[in-house]
Amino acid sequence: MRPSVAERSIAVERRRFRNFLWLVALLSLTLLVLVQVVFQRGSASGSALIGRGADEVVLAATSAVFGAALGSALVGILLDEYQRRFSGRVSEYDQFLHNEGLIAVYESSQEPALLSAMEKAISDARAEVVGVGLGLSVLANRVLLLRVAERLSAEKSLRVRIHLGSPDNPGVMNRMREEEAWHRSNDLAYDATWPEFLPKEIRSTLERYAGQANHSRIEVTRIRSCPTIGVLKFDKRMFVFLYGAPDMRGGSQSVWMELDATERTGNLNSFILKYIEYFSAEADEVRRMGAEAP
Repeated sequence: MRPSVAERSIAVERRRFRNFLWLVALLSLTLLVLVQVVFQRGSASGSALIGRGADEVVLAATSAVFGAALGSALVGILLDEYQRRFSGRVSEYDQFLHNEGLIAVYESSQEPALLSAMEKAISDARAEVVGVGLGLSVLANRVLLLRVAERLSAEKSLRVRIHLGSPDNPGVMNRMREEEAWHRSNDLAYDATWPEFLPKEIRSTLERYAGQANHSRIEVTRIRSCPTIGVLKFDKRMFVFLYGAPDMRGGSQSVWMELDATERTGNLNSFILKYIEYFSAEADEVRRMGAEAP
């Protein structure tokens, strides 16, 4: 990638500064050697330049000054070289993250920073809101659904498409059994109705607050497959989490990643976009067959 004007300007300034340090180092070394030679010759010949005591004071003072200047210049050169190499590595890391579209990582769906980022992404959405997951319980957060409904009312080109796992899918059923078994073994309550409840709750909330005129742009579909990654895409932003072990409550205890959906050169971003495309196509087929979620 071609360096920007700012990056080229910084490189020029660094080169000038390094040249200045080399000049200071060479002058200091030259003067230090010159002073040492002059005073050593005077001492060897037995004749003092100023006076024997004064010569020793001047020699010590000039050696200290030029020695300090030489040392400082050399340290500066070493630090500049270290920074050049380190900043080069940092630039490589930055470029890697940029290519992959990785913007931020959040501890769980309970982190306030994640919810704030989602609200911001919703407010900027103009074309689509797409969700893929087993249940996407993060959408049980009424604030997020209200923001989506408000955006539907304000942006007439916006479509909302939510693709959720079907309770008839063996993978979804197995996940439910694993989660329920773990909860029972730890004397914890488990709501096994979520595959039926969450799609209805998401759809009814959106329809209620978006208004009758916007119902046609809301799609909540139970797909045939079992999603293994949870995704929420708001135009240019994607929020992704992996389903963990049975003792992890989906997105509420999984790490979330925020991705820039416009960056398609990286492997991670490309994979997630293809993942969304697959389930979106499957949801279209399910609706054509009349098996749409209630």
